[in-house]
Amino acid sequence: MFKRLATIAAVLFSAAAIAFLARPAGATQWDAGARAADEAYWAAYNRGDADAMNAWLSLDVEFYHDRGGKLIGKKALAAANDGMKTNKTRLRREAIPGTVRFYPMREGDTVYGAMVVGEHRFYAKEGGKPEELVGRANYTHLMRLEGNRWRIARIFSFEHVDAP
Repeated sequence: MFKRLATIAAVLFSAAAIAFLARPAGATQWDAGARAADEAYWAAYNRGDADAMNAWLSLDVEFYHDRGGKLIGKKALAAANDGMKTNKTRLRREAIPGTVRFYPMREGDTVYGAMVVGEHRFYAKEGGKPEELVGRANYTHLMRLEGNRWRIARIFSFEHVDAP
């Protein structure tokens, strides 16, 4: 019995060691950087700060929306985001807990980007009225490392559902 337990323990230890050694160097660094960029982008959205949002966009960004069509290039998406500056309705986005996932994109051992996949809810507040839930949607962002800065290169916003 002891010999069998020792064999099982050795196999488990070996599997754990192989998994640890197979992990690419800097795995936690890319993850922390991508998460920080994602948080900063959405914090800017929730503040209605179009300039800060636009700073996270890649020059060749592409935005695809299942209801609103597509916007190609930073100039086009930045112009749409700039509409937040004069919009009387304040929007707020909230990630649905447990749905947001980050996946590294690699070329060999080098992480060049990250896919961010999740679901979120949107709330709207107009004037002195209370904030209300207006809908939910799924999203996928491709973020790329450009130099040492994360930029959003592709945005897919889909499966929008209006609040009841």
